[in-house]
Amino acid sequence: MDALADVIKLLRPSTVLLGSMSARGRWGVRVPEQPGPTFYFITEGRCWFRPHDGGPVELQEGDYILSARPLSDSFLSDINAQTELSDDAFKARHTVDGEIRVGEEGSGPATRVLGGLIQCDPANADLLIGLLPRLVHVRATEQTGARLRALVSMILEEAGDTRPGRDAVLCRLIEVMLIETLRREAAWAPHAGLLGGLADPQLAQALGHIHADVARGWTVGELARRVGLSRSVFARRFSETVGVAPVEYLLGWRMALAKDVLLRGRGSLEEIAGAVGYKSASAFSTAFSNRVGCPPSEYASHLQAGRK
Repeated sequence: MDALADVIKLLRPSTVLLGSMSARGRWGVRVPEQPGPTFYFITEGRCWFRPHDGGPVELQEGDYILSARPLSDSFLSDINAQTELSDDAFKARHTVDGEIRVGEEGSGPATRVLGGLIQCDPANADLLIGLLPRLVHVRATEQTGARLRALVSMILEEAGDTRPGRDAVLCRLIEVMLIETLRREAAWAPHAGLLGGLADPQLAQALGHIHADVARGWTVGELARRVGLSRSVFARRFSETVGVAPVEYLLGWRMALAKDVLLRGRGSLEEIAGAVGYKSASAFSTAFSNRVGCPPSEYASHLQAGRK
């Protein structure tokens, strides 16, 4: 089984397009805090991007940015430009024909930025934040950049369509976009967490075994034998790389699956317990309450109340 695909599928990501911005001359725009990860794509021109907690990054046409925790991201014509908050009042003043237009009209070539907010299933939205690096910048010259350009183009086309199945297609496109982005990150640089585990061939095998049979009572020794490592080496490498012990990862994934099923009201407690590796509904309820903070029978209403 593919652990990365499993996690992305569980998140059920979708997108609400934030729209596009056209800018000329000297300008600076600060994006308000967003409720989830946001992607940006430079469809034309060039500019600078500055996250709230980092230095400026130069962007060229075709570049892609994924901001995992967008608290105050800024786009600028140059690194010394002053920024203006892109709130509702700003958008009302600067929106023309459905596009935000800033800077000096008619002054030089335009820079255009397309932005989209990624929304995930509320049961496990925190998994995506934990999975993503703070910032991903994919240059247009990279192979992944070409694939992302094609995906963003399809997302934009599908978002403006009204054909049957539009929402389902958008969700699948966003899933593929995230997988492409995370594949690239796993291959390019060392990361802690699931991405780090997937970059290690032996740990990736172990993660695959867990995801293929989550109900199995996996032990550290059995997983170590499956991937050809000693128990001590496997346990240490898994904990250091993934950030949690193998059994802890297994329990966390079981709870993620259980939360997803409970939120949708599918199956009895006995059925859910068996599917995620517990011998009885009471054992599952105890484990769920300890980790999530409320009994499984109250989970959906508890989650909804917490979001109000």
